[in-house]
Amino acid sequence: MKKILGRILFCDFLSGSAIFCLVCLVAILAAASNAHAATNSGEIAINRYVFAVSANNGGKGRPVLRYAESDARAFANVLSQMGGVSKQNVYRVTEPSVASLQSQLDALDKKLQASKSAKGADANSREEVLVYYSGHADEKGLRLGEEIYSWKEFRKRVDALHADVKIAVIDACGSGAITRAKGGVAVPAFMVDKSSDMKGYAFITSSTQDESSQESDKLKGSFFTHSLVSGLRGAGDVSGDGKVTLSEAYQFAFNETLQKTEATMGGAQHPSRDMNLAGTGDVVMTDLRSTSAGLELDENVDGHLFIRDEKGELVAELYKKSGRAMSLGFPAGKYSVRLERPAEYKEASITLYDNNRARLGKKQFTAVAVEKTALRGEIKSERSCANGDTAKCSLDSLDRNGVSRTTFGFYDRDKDPRKGVQLGLFATKTKDYMVGSQVSLFVNSASKDMRGIQITGILNIANENIDGAQISGAVNYAESVDGLQLSYINWASEKSEGAQIGFVNAALDTMRYLQLGFVNASEYSKTHVGFVNTSMGSKVQVGFVNVAKDNDVQVGFTNVAVNSRVGVGFVNATAWEGGTQVGYVNVAPKSKGRQVGFVNVCLECEKTPVGFISVVGNGVWSATTSLNEMGALDLSLHLGTAYFYTAFEWARPFEKGEGFEHFEDHYESGYGIGTQFGKYGNHFELEYMFLNAFENVAFSGENNYNYHHRLRLGFVHKLFPGLGLTVGGSLNWATIGDADEIWLKPWNNYHDDFGSEKHKARWWPGFYSGITVGRF
Repeated sequence: MKKILGRILFCDFLSGSAIFCLVCLVAILAAASNAHAATNSGEIAINRYVFAVSANNGGKGRPVLRYAESDARAFANVLSQMGGVSKQNVYRVTEPSVASLQSQLDALDKKLQASKSAKGADANSREEVLVYYSGHADEKGLRLGEEIYSWKEFRKRVDALHADVKIAVIDACGSGAITRAKGGVAVPAFMVDKSSDMKGYAFITSSTQDESSQESDKLKGSFFTHSLVSGLRGAGDVSGDGKVTLSEAYQFAFNETLQKTEATMGGAQHPSRDMNLAGTGDVVMTDLRSTSAGLELDENVDGHLFIRDEKGELVAELYKKSGRAMSLGFPAGKYSVRLERPAEYKEASITLYDNNRARLGKKQFTAVAVEKTALRGEIKSERSCANGDTAKCSLDSLDRNGVSRTTFGFYDRDKDPRKGVQLGLFATKTKDYMVGSQVSLFVNSASKDMRGIQITGILNIANENIDGAQISGAVNYAESVDGLQLSYINWASEKSEGAQIGFVNAALDTMRYLQLGFVNASEYSKTHVGFVNTSMGSKVQVGFVNVAKDNDVQVGFTNVAVNSRVGVGFVNATAWEGGTQVGYVNVAPKSKGRQVGFVNVCLECEKTPVGFISVVGNGVWSATTSLNEMGALDLSLHLGTAYFYTAFEWARPFEKGEGFEHFEDHYESGYGIGTQFGKYGNHFELEYMFLNAFENVAFSGENNYNYHHRLRLGFVHKLFPGLGLTVGGSLNWATIGDADEIWLKPWNNYHDDFGSEKHKARWWPGFYSGITVGRF
């Protein structure tokens, strides 16, 4: 080599040996370069593992989660697809006990030790473990069924893993407690790249130690994991270098989780973090260039994006500003992308192929013309953006993305989508979507759907739907109302999810919840309260007069319905099918419930009415004429059913020894109850009667009377339909009433007297026989 170098140094570059000299010089420099590269490459081989745990069951007294397993799967999938984790290095643990979880961690640790032993002291390799948990937890630790894995023990086990870098992501209630286990606090962002010598641990939690972590049916997952995965797929790449670092992913998940949970019932959720890392560089969580397929969003795309796969599952959600392109990584397949901007709702469909990155620009989005999901008279399907209502989507977008402003004028008008407050001395009007308030002295008008409140002295107009309230001194009009109308006259033309309070309330379609006024009219409403209530269908009507086609409960003086389940009033009447009726007069052609009243009329009853007079078409309505032991001609009428009937009776005895030619002067009449033991046709019957026995037929104020109590047990034999023979025995006792003596007695005087002078009484056994006609 020295000879060659010497020869090169003394080369005459002007001579013919110049070519030889240059060739030698190039070869020597190339060899030196290769030797330097072989010695100082510094390229670190990263061996990464994912250990994903899910536990929907948190033990007795805790609600079973629905999406812990799908959250763990989504986290593992994004790191397998974009985070350099091979399939054999993915551990999925579902519903473990404390012992089984420890056992699985031990198995992972053995694999880590074996890997490190095989590589020896190789400084150009690093083992990384990402531990993920989704499930129940509290201030004590992870809730695995009825067991608790304490934060202290869990953190100690993760710390002890034989890996250079350990990252734990905990999506559970109170998970921030783990960052306090060793006094950890939030510190500036940490990063590690492939050329770093970073070692240590990092813990990221979905909430602080005293907060609840929440999941969403709309997202089909937790707010935190959904946001974290969206960030890892590229939404969190703030630097635009095609890589998402741990710091970028955390910051994106923090902002999105906080924004999504601020207005939830569970309250705002603040993710937290703690780390103890030494070294330099960035921890690269995902590399967008490593995916087989991808989506490139052009600079001109601006708004809230929702990306769903061909199964309809939401795989990413993000807000993109114009002026900067964005790359996202997904597996190959078909996707739909929805774009929301103020009062604008668009959608694009795109197919991603392997080894290709598809571009999506503003021009590829088209407005989605979906008909409103509201059906006339139907209350089960509510209007919402999720159900495909484009007007609701436009309002959601305007509410989320619009800029609020307040204006004032004598006649305040706006033709563009509006968010904020319109103040008009005389009137206000908006021609496009409105989110906010309209306030004026005389008239407010909204030409398209509005979310908010209209307040005026005379007239509010909402030509389409108003989601909020209309309050005026005279008239409220809306095509439909999701909220409240409060005025002297309230009018809604189409299906509404709200209430009307006024003197006159009218809903040509459904007013779902309440109409409260003097006169209420609707096609359907759950509750009517007023003097006069009319409806094609309702659940409850309370008023003086209630009229409905189909009704659950009517309470009033007069209740009229085609079909009704319960009617309580002076007069209850149904034109077809009735349920329970309680009143003075109850009428129903067909009844499935009980009628309780003074007069009950039912052509076809499933249950026995209870009342003074009950006329039942498929029950008992019969008349019996008979002769009894007192020589009295008896006429009785039975009305009701075979289980319970009421009886009306009139009787007058023949004069003894006159051959049944003349009646005595006194007579008796009364009322009773009985049963046929549930049998029709041939049957036994048991009956109690209370009769007043008058001294003479003349109706005068001086007519004296006895009291007659009678218990009968008889049998009716059916000769043919409508005619039968009746025979039976009785037990009779009579009291003096207001007369001076008891004149009631059997013909043959086989009675027995008892009692005192002032309380005379008589008893005797008796018999009767006769003919029965009618339905029995």
